[in-house]
Amino acid sequence: MSSARPPSQPANAAPGSVSRRARLQLWLRNFLPSAAHVNGLELARMVVGAMVVLWLTGMASQTWGQHDHSPWLFAAMGASALLLIGTPSSPMAQPWPVIGGSMLSALAGWVAVLVFPDPLLAAAVAVGLAIMVMVVLRCLHPPGAALAMWMAIQGWHDVSVLLNPVALNLVVLVLLATAYNRMTGKRYPAPQHSQKAQAAQPSRASSARIEGSDLDEALERFNGVLDVSRADLEALLQGASQAAFKRTLGNMRCEDVMSHPVHATRPEGSVQDAWALMQQHGVKALPVVDAAQRVVGIITATDLLNHALTATPTALSSKLKHWVLRKKDSGQRVGDLMTAEVSKVGSYDRMVDLIAIFSRAQLHHVPVVNRQGKLVGIISQTDLVREMAAALSLPHEDA
Repeated sequence: MSSARPPSQPANAAPGSVSRRARLQLWLRNFLPSAAHVNGLELARMVVGAMVVLWLTGMASQTWGQHDHSPWLFAAMGASALLLIGTPSSPMAQPWPVIGGSMLSALAGWVAVLVFPDPLLAAAVAVGLAIMVMVVLRCLHPPGAALAMWMAIQGWHDVSVLLNPVALNLVVLVLLATAYNRMTGKRYPAPQHSQKAQAAQPSRASSARIEGSDLDEALERFNGVLDVSRADLEALLQGASQAAFKRTLGNMRCEDVMSHPVHATRPEGSVQDAWALMQQHGVKALPVVDAAQRVVGIITATDLLNHALTATPTALSSKLKHWVLRKKDSGQRVGDLMTAEVSKVGSYDRMVDLIAIFSRAQLHHVPVVNRQGKLVGIISQTDLVREMAAALSLPHEDA
C-alpha cells in the first residue's frame, strides 16, 4: 500500500528538500533584526543620557586634563556611553569592565606599539591581547578592544596617555552614568550575582524550581559569553517559568480536564446496578445525585468490594464471585454505602487547586458541578496527572 505524498511537496521534489528549504529560511531570518522591547520613553532616556554624559565628560577632560598632543575624548567612549546608559544591567557595562577593561586594553595597545613597529600588525596584536586580558580578568568591555586598536594605529609611545586622558575619560564617564541612571530609575551598578539566600536543605516543594546551582550548571554547559548578568538571567528565567505556568496550568479550569458526560447513580439505586454501570463504562467511581442533579455523595468500586467482603462470610475468591454474580443483597441501596461528605469543585475552578484537594483528603475522584450546583463532570487523579504531564513536558534534545 503506497503512502500519499504531502500536499505541500511537489511531485518531483527530492526527499528532504522541503526541510532543507525550511532550514535555509530559518537561517536567513538570523540576518534580520530581532523585535525591539524598548518603548519610546526608554529610547528617549537612552538618547538624552548618552548625549549628556558624553558632553559633560568632554567638558571635564577639556578643563582638567587636556594634553597638547592628545585628544580630550576618545571615540571608544561613545560605545562605552551606549552600554552604560542603554544597557546598565549588562555585565559589560559595570564599573570594573568599563574602567578596568578599557585601561588594560589601552595598556595592551601601548605594549603592542613598543614591540611591533608595523601599525597593522601592532593593531591586530593589541586587539588579541586586549581580549585575552579582559576575559581572564573578567572585565570584558567591547569598546576596550577598539581603544587598544586605536592606541596601536596612532602609535602612542607616551605611557602618560593611559592616565590622562584615558583614565580621566573613563572615571568621569562612569560617575556621570551612575548619577544619570539612578536619577532615571535604573539600578546601577547592577547586581551581577543572585540576590536570593541559598537554602541549606531545599524543601521537596521547591525542588522543581530553578535554583542557583541549576543555573550555574547550565551556564557552564553553555560555555560562552552572555551579555546579561547572572542576577538578571535568574530573574528572567523565574519570570518565564511563571508565565509558562500561567499559560499552561495556571489558566486551565476544571471544565478543561473533566470527564463528561459523567455516569452517575441515585441514592435509591441498587448496588448491583451501580457495579454493573462501573463495569460497563470502565469507571471506578460514580457520583450520587438527587432528582435535581445535585451531588449528594459518591460511591466507588472500593466501597462495593469492601461491602462484598464483609457481607458474605466465605473465602475471598468466593466472596468476589458471589458479589459479581449478584447472588446476594439484591435490595442493598447505593445510599447505604455511599460517602455523603464528598469534596466537589466548580467547573470554573482552577485545575491547580485540585492538587491540594487530592493530596489533603487522599481522594481519587472529585465531582465537578456548575454554578447552579448541578453535576457536569468528574475528575480523577489520572486525569490530573495526565494534564500536568502534558503541560510540563520538555522538548526532546536534538540528536
